[in-house]
Order: sequence, then structure tokens, then C-alpha cells
Amino acid sequence: MTLGGIFQEATPDWAIEYVQSLGYDVMSVGRCLGEEDPRLWYKEIGPPADVATLPNQARRLILLSVWVVVLLGLPLWWKTTRVYRAELPYVDIQQWNEWTTCQPTFQINVNLHLSNFIALQSDRDAQLVLANIKDGVSERMGALNAGYISKANFAVQIDVDQSWSGSKEADIADRPSAIPGTYDFYISPSSITSASIKSQRQGFIQVESWDEGRIIGTVVETLGAIFNTEEKTIKQLVNGADGVGADKVKDQLKTVKYAPGYQLTFSLFSGDASNGVREWKVQEAINTYLAPFLKSMSSVSNFIVESQVQHYASLTFKPQQDSDANEYYLTQDSLPHFINAAEWSLASTVTSLPSLNFLIYVPKPSESPLVIKNGPSAPKSPTNSFLIPRWGGITILNRDNNTSTLSAAVITVQELEPIMQVFLMQLRDLLGLIDLSSASARVSSSSSFPITFHRTLNEAPTAWELDNLLRRRSAENLVDSLTTLKSLGKLVQETPNMVVLDHIQKDVVDALKDVERSCQKLAEQGYVEALSASREALIKAETAFFDPTMVSMLYFPDEHKYAIYMPLFVPVSVPLVMAILRELKKWKEAKKAAAAAAAAKAGKVKAE
Repeated sequence: MTLGGIFQEATPDWAIEYVQSLGYDVMSVGRCLGEEDPRLWYKEIGPPADVATLPNQARRLILLSVWVVVLLGLPLWWKTTRVYRAELPYVDIQQWNEWTTCQPTFQINVNLHLSNFIALQSDRDAQLVLANIKDGVSERMGALNAGYISKANFAVQIDVDQSWSGSKEADIADRPSAIPGTYDFYISPSSITSASIKSQRQGFIQVESWDEGRIIGTVVETLGAIFNTEEKTIKQLVNGADGVGADKVKDQLKTVKYAPGYQLTFSLFSGDASNGVREWKVQEAINTYLAPFLKSMSSVSNFIVESQVQHYASLTFKPQQDSDANEYYLTQDSLPHFINAAEWSLASTVTSLPSLNFLIYVPKPSESPLVIKNGPSAPKSPTNSFLIPRWGGITILNRDNNTSTLSAAVITVQELEPIMQVFLMQLRDLLGLIDLSSASARVSSSSSFPITFHRTLNEAPTAWELDNLLRRRSAENLVDSLTTLKSLGKLVQETPNMVVLDHIQKDVVDALKDVERSCQKLAEQGYVEALSASREALIKAETAFFDPTMVSMLYFPDEHKYAIYMPLFVPVSVPLVMAILRELKKWKEAKKAAAAAAAAKAGKVKAE
């Protein structure tokens, strides 16, 4: 069928309209009738008209459809390419850092048991006197650190009774308080005033003058010697670094950061194999001297113990020689360089817990005996050991070179006993235990009567020391948790490209809940539960802060976005913008032309 057969005189109107809708010039169709070759017809008609020659309505509909697609696609593009940021509770974090949500209250209960009180105060109402003693002790205890403004509350609840019959100390010492934070003091008259602080939350106070004022003063002075330093430390922790003295900063740098578990690594390093050491009875020594201490610390932290031996552990420097004393010595300046990190194997692969190292170094015979002193005439270290803050302790063991080869091959438990005692004291310092017994001389010298602090027989921490550690570690964990959350919130707000996924938001919310639970348990005197909750809060806060997904878009600056999107959007957006500007121009011209035509028509009608 020829093209000419399509367009005859009887061609229907719909066919003509269809050809017109395709943009062809229908006027030329008549000249093409009868042509057999379609190519001649196309050549005669020409290509379809461009958009500019389309009717105004069709052209504008096409342009509108393109812009509709663009405008609808922009929100979708923005949604699918934006950085996901779950909302963090910034207001709650700020309120907790200001301690407006919950003021940390460290509750302590003190029970004062007086003996023979009614007999000595028969002319007065005994209950009234007991109430006066209670009020007097409470008032003066509250005034001890009243001048130190803090967001923490160190609350001491005083209860007084006359239930003690004056039994012997040994009989009462067998019945200590099992509740952390509850302490019993037994007060009796005596020829001299003194205080004896037992190891298990008990104290015995003897008062020379049996009257209200002397009893109140003696009790307040005794309680101040026990709790005053701890109260200041906790308040300084909660307040921040302001007001912290140099001694406190030094102690904080020495103490390791709290962890629910630690790995203790005991190492025996020899200068060379010629000293003959092949074996050491470290397991027996640990079971004898350290196991009771580690067991008593289970309410605070757990411990994993391992040991190792390394021969040919040479120093990185040669010790100085004291010819007069026929010995070698290390000065205080050389101690930081004692560890040969390049050759000594000290890293553990057993666990990821924080590691505390305790090292015995046996110098080679050519450098023995090796001591620690600051010069040839300076005094030697009595323990021949030193502490590395937050790392561990080192002891230098000088062995008798004249000992037989068989006995020199083994370091016995007896040889390890003084070393283990040194390691135990170093471990106490690293864990942050405050030794109340060592402070007895200082306290007694500043008080008006002697105060004696007793230690446990197996060198385990006393109940006073454990309670002190529970309270301080809880305060440290709470402060560290809130500081970490505050830093996280500030970092997220200042970094728009940082990703914050839902599990990070959950960790932050859960951390704040644990902080609140710990704060409540402290006020309820639940020290163990408070420490556990504060530990969970710290773990969750640090997990959120160090989440690896938060840095996925951190190094994707805006310049990279421009470099990626400009080659895509500029070639598309320029023609669209020009087209709409052109349509606006034509619309204005058409409007002006219509207005001019209307004015001309109106003038013509008026002229007629």
C-alpha cells in the first residue's frame, strides 16, 4: 500500500489530527500524495518540529512534567543520601553533668553504743542525753567540710543507744557488721582517751571524761580521722579538677583506671642464663601471700594470674659502679629506662583485660649486686624495688653467687616472701586502696588522743578500705561515664557528617539509666550494686563513644559532594532552568500581545 493511498480526499479527520500531533506539516501532505517511496515523503515533509515549535500548551505540559519529576525526586534523593543521625538525649546528658537530676549521696550509718551510761548519769534523763549526743555528733560532722561546696552529699547518719554492757573487745570483734557502710563504735569510760579501729567495721573508743561534750568531741574526731579525707576526695571527683591538690593528682595518676577484671602478670627476668636460675616457686608464693587479698577483692574486681620466665633479658644501659661498696646501682633518673620494651616480652595474649605487671629482675653476675640509690654515698632503697604508675612494680633480686649450683637454680618461697609483700603493697597502690593503718601515725599526731588502725592477719584489705574503695570507684565511674557522654554529645553536635545509629542511641540511654540506678543505690547504701551499675554505665558510654560506625562518614567533606554531584546535576539543571525562563518570557510577550490586541480592538470599536 502506498502512502498516497493513505491520504485521499476521504481521509478521516482523526488521521490528519494524529499526523499533526506528531509535529508534521499537514499542508505538505497533499503534495506527497501518490508518492510510492516513503523516503521521498519524509524528505518532502521533513523531520518533526522541535519543542520550540510545539503548541504552547503541549510544550508547557512537557516542561511541567519534567519539573514535577525533579521536584518529587529531590526529597527522595535527600532522604536516601543523607547521614542517619539518631537523636541523642542532649538535655538529659547536660542535666546529669550538672547533677540536677540526682545529687550523689554517699550514705554512711554510724551506731554509737555507750556502756554504763545510766549509772553514771542517774541524775538526768538518759534518753535526753543520748539525743543530745546524737544531735551534737551529727551537727559537728556536718560542719567538718561545710566550707567545701560540692555537688556530692556525704551523709553520715548517727544512731546512739546504751545497749553495750561493756563486754570485752574480743567478744564483740567476732560479730562485725555485714552491711557495707554501717559501722559500730563501742564507747566506754577509761583513764585515758583513745580509739582503736578494728578491721571489720568496728571501733572501740575510750573516753577519759565521761560527759556529753567529751564524748561528742572524741567521736567526731575519730570519725573525721576515718572519713574526712575520703569525703574531700569524693567531692573533688564530683566537682571536677578544681581544687584537687598535687598529692591527689599524683595518686590519681598512679592508680589504674577501674575495670571489672585485671590480669596480673608475674615475670622473672634474668640478665643472662649464667646466674643459674631455672625455676621459681611463684605459684606457691601467690597462693600463700596474694590469694587472700585477691579473694577479698572479688566484690570490686576479679583477677586472672599468669607467670612467665625469660632468660637473657639485658638492660638498655649499663648500671653505674660504686667501687667502694663493690656494687652497681641505678639512680632515680635511670629507672624510667629500665624496661627494655624491644626485647622483653611483656605483652599478654591471654585476655583483653587491663594488665598489671610485677617483675623480678635477677642481674647477671658481672653487674651484681645491683641496688637502687641516687649516688655512691646515697642511702639504698630498703626494698630494692620501684613502682611504675598504672603499669606495675619491679623488684631487683640479688642472689648469692657463692651458693651451690643446685640451690641457685630454684628461687624458693622463702626468697619470694619479701618480694611478694612488696608486690602486694604496690598492687594496693595501683588499685587505689587507701591504707588507713599507714595513716594512723599522721592522724594520731594531729589529734588530741591516739588512734590505732588494725590490719587483717592475712594482709587482705579491711572492711573500711573496701567500703572506701567501693564509694570512690563508684564516684569515679559516674564522673567518667557522664564526661564521656557529654563529650559524645558535643562531638555529634559539632560534626554534622557523623553517623549516629540506633544502637548508639540505645547505649547512651541505657548508660543514663545505669547512672540513675547507681545514684539511687548509693543513697540506699547499696555500695556493691552502685558500683556494678556505675561500671555498666561506663562500659556503655565508652562503647557508644568508640563505636566504629560513627567515623564512616567523618572524612567525607562538602568538597567531595560538590565534585560528585556537580557533573550530574549541572548539565540537567541548566537546560531546565533556561526552558522555564524562556516560557516565562513567551508568556509575558503573549500577555502583552493580547493586551495590545484587546486595546486595538477596543479603540477600533470606539472609533466606529
